[in-house]
Parts: sequence; structure tokens; C-alpha cells
Amino acid sequence: MSNSADAHRGPPERPTDPFGGEDVLPFEKQRRAHRFITQETRYYIIQAILGHPDHLVTLDELEYLVPKNRSTILEHLDRLAEKELATKQVYDGDDAEQNDPREFWRFTSYGITLLDEYDYLRYVPVLRALQDNLYLTEKIERHRNAPRPALPDDVANAFTAPTLDDEMQAELDDVLAARERGGGRLFDAPPVKPDPDATTEDDADRPLDELF
Repeated sequence: MSNSADAHRGPPERPTDPFGGEDVLPFEKQRRAHRFITQETRYYIIQAILGHPDHLVTLDELEYLVPKNRSTILEHLDRLAEKELATKQVYDGDDAEQNDPREFWRFTSYGITLLDEYDYLRYVPVLRALQDNLYLTEKIERHRNAPRPALPDDVANAFTAPTLDDEMQAELDDVLAARERGGGRLFDAPPVKPDPDATTEDDADRPLDELF
């Protein structure tokens, strides 16, 4: 039987910084944070959310974009949530159809702040333009066009400022031109009517493979 004081104590308080408490030097926190967000799978997920038109991404969209299997993506979404960089948000409005998705992944306020510190937001226009040129299956297009909850104001405002500068525009033009010369599509297209029972191999290519 548990002690009554322990029963009302609740979970232990988390450190104010997910990458270390007051006893951790700032440089070490920065090293941990940088290592965390540049891990391959999490890096792909971060880029996918940054480049999404609404920055609210379904798990199926992530599975379509990220070159990892579904269970691996879920594992790293959980890790991003544990470190308070990302969170799952549920749409509870009345506009969704029966088969529309209801759960979406987005960045938290802390996540946006951290990514801004590492200059990730600078590349939002390029990532967005590249995703705008993706071939989408019928299912993924339905997910992309589904009603979504609103982003918190501070998160939404972080995506209003970036624009393509001359250097990024030149890089984007080069990528698009190269893909057009290679066959007219930015990425290799999957079947128009994919088999709903098909499974994705662990080492299968995804559209984001060619972004990085």
C-alpha cells in the first residue's frame, strides 16, 4: 500500500530545459540538442513538417515522405514529443468527412524556438516549394486537403516571415530544372492506385530522399 503523501505528490518535475538541468553547461545542452535534431529519422521528420503547407502533418503523410518505416517514424515522433519539440493535435471540428484524418503532428513553441536557433526556419520556403512539386497519391492528397486544427499563434507566426532569397531561389531552380530534365517530375511517382494492403519495406525510397 502506498504512502498517502506519495500518492498526492504526483510525477517528478521535469527540468526546464529538456536537454539538461541547471547542472549542465550551456555548451553541453547545445551539443545534446544539435545531436538530437540531426539524428537521421528525426531530421527527415523535421524537414517534412517544416515543408508542409499547413505544418500539421498526418502519420500517413510522414510515412509517404520520410524514408523510414511506419514504426520507426512513430518511435521518433514519440522522442520528439518527449523532448517537447513536437506534439500531436486532434481536430474536433465538424468539417471533416468520415474518412478524413483527425490527428496531426506539429511543432511546439519550444520546438520552433529551438529550430530557429539552429537556422532551420530559413529553409522553410525551399522545403515548401519542393513539397508543392511532389507527386501525391489520391490518399495523400486527401490527407493534405483535410480540415485541420489551428496552429498556436506563436507557432503560426514563425512561418509567416521567411521568404526565398536569391541564393535559395537559385538552389531551388537548379533542383527543379534537374528533375525536369530527368523526367518531368520532382520525385519518382508511386502507383496512382497503390495497393492498400501493401507494406513498405524498411529500406524503401521516399520522396524526401532526394531533398537531402
